[in-house]
Amino acid sequence: MQAHLSTEHLKQLILSLLPDVLTTYFQEKEKELYAIPLLERLIRLEEELKALRLLEAERHQALSKEMDKRFEALLREMDKRFEAQQREMIARFEAQQKEMNARFEAQQKEMNARFEAQQKEMNARFEALLREMSARFEALEKRLNFMQWLIAIGFSFLTLIITLINFLK
Repeated sequence: MQAHLSTEHLKQLILSLLPDVLTTYFQEKEKELYAIPLLERLIRLEEELKALRLLEAERHQALSKEMDKRFEALLREMDKRFEAQQREMIARFEAQQKEMNARFEAQQKEMNARFEAQQKEMNARFEALLREMSARFEALEKRLNFMQWLIAIGFSFLTLIITLINFLK
């Protein structure tokens, strides 16, 4: 009986002490258990942050590549536009050059025609002046010839009269 009593007593003693011991044990373990999930949470949080950093780095690389492609496409398009504008400007310049050459040639022809017309007019005026001067010189020469003959006949007549007078005297 003593053994039974002691077991019984022990049982009651354990049952009376067990809630306090369990409460203390759970409080201590709860701190540990609470600390473990916090550590696990921190570890998971760090792992997630690392994964997010990796994802962000991959996203940044992908975005960078996409931006590089867009930039290269934009550069190609700008080069094409520039070349098109260059060709257009060259075509405009050539057209303007042709137009200017045509206008210059037209002016040159007009100036040549004017010069030739003026040259012909001047030649005609010069020839008319020459004919007029020749006519004047011919008229002057006829007058001088007439005067020469008149003077010669006058001197001859005077000489004849003087000679006749000298003989008759």
